[in-house]
Amino acid sequence: MEKHASVRHPKEVVQEAKNSRRRDNKLLYFNDIVLEWITNHVLASVILFDIALIVPLLTLKAPDSVKITLGVISGSWIQWWALPALQRSQNKTQAQNDAKAEVDHETLTYLAKLQDEQMTELKGIAEILRNLKNK
Repeated sequence: MEKHASVRHPKEVVQEAKNSRRRDNKLLYFNDIVLEWITNHVLASVILFDIALIVPLLTLKAPDSVKITLGVISGSWIQWWALPALQRSQNKTQAQNDAKAEVDHETLTYLAKLQDEQMTELKGIAEILRNLKNK
């Protein structure tokens, strides 16, 4: 689809926000980069780690205290890595939704102004036609 001068793509809005963060606060920008990498790479390995730990616990012949300790370690692992990664994922999705809403609003505003201009033009044409008809 061709790009229109008056209509922006949501990715442009998201990129502008990233560039603004990069200019305003480099620490937050690099923090976002690290969190995005964790979200994209570590989350899957955390889930696989937990499955690999919990499944053997079900069949392992060990005292319950050992199973509980390993379960606590697994739960802590999820809290330390997966939950921040999930939060980052939710924040990223929300930013994309906000960008889409902003672009939709800009587009609708552009279309409304264009419609107003067209209606003004049509009224002018109708008036000219009436004047020609009355002559």
